[in-house]
Amino acid sequence: MKFIADMMLGRLARWLRLYGYDTLYGIKEDDRILEVAKKEGRIILTRDSELARKARKLEVRVILIESNSFEDQVRQLMREGIQFNELFPENARCPKCNGPIVRVRKEDIRDKVPEKVYEAYDEFYVCLNCGQVYWPGKQWREMIKIDKRIRDISKLSGRDHQSEVP
Repeated sequence: MKFIADMMLGRLARWLRLYGYDTLYGIKEDDRILEVAKKEGRIILTRDSELARKARKLEVRVILIESNSFEDQVRQLMREGIQFNELFPENARCPKCNGPIVRVRKEDIRDKVPEKVYEAYDEFYVCLNCGQVYWPGKQWREMIKIDKRIRDISKLSGRDHQSEVP
């Protein structure tokens, strides 16, 4: 399942990437979004009802996102059958550029991270496209907290789509 998100859905696009979904983001022109989606078989994610109308007319699959709330957006995608499986860096795509992320040996990134980071961590990942280096530091711990909220949404959505996350 591949997506293309319009400019109003940057946070959602980054999180879909973290969950391993090939998600394009950053294309500003509606016609270009439609062209790429049709050519590559991508599902358009948009908050723009006019773009959604054009996509349907061209028989391009589109999900018109109803809310500005990230949690509501996730809930809606779950109702559409999109799964948010457990967050693992080995399955993720780069939140910056959408490239695949692979685990690398610590020695391979010695000159690419601050010395304190190199000394403090043994687990590192690199984006094959942009070269961004990732490690399980403070940002990763924050992502795990958000992942837990998404899991809670999933559990609640299974019982009642209108439930609010505590």
